[in-house]
Amino acid sequence: MEDIKKTANEQAAEETKEAVKVVTDSDTPEGAYVHEFTKPYIFEEKTYTRLVFDFEKLIGDDLVAIENEMAAVGEYALSPEISTSFLYRLAAKAAGVGSDVIAHMPIRDFGKIKNKSRDFLISTGF
Repeated sequence: MEDIKKTANEQAAEETKEAVKVVTDSDTPEGAYVHEFTKPYIFEEKTYTRLVFDFEKLIGDDLVAIENEMAAVGEYALSPEISTSFLYRLAAKAAGVGSDVIAHMPIRDFGKIKNKSRDFLISTGF
């Protein structure tokens, strides 16, 4: 049974290798957080081995868009710096991916990324 799962996972990874652009150090913006996955993360037929989070590129409209996205699903962030929903959406904006990509990550990766979002938000004096 274990071999079948392993083979299926390997096959899925092979079929989706083209999904993520390879980012070199020269492509990484200064000050960006680069998250390396310990094992490839597959979401909706795309394989991620790393994500680059450029929080410095975000603008005020991004924060408003996050609040609007949350309101659309009945969520509100009274304190964005401690709201998990707000922080993972902020990370998604910084990485240029959909928030569902972040929300469906393994909890270890999700937690590290969420905490980087919180650290950034607090460092701005938000």
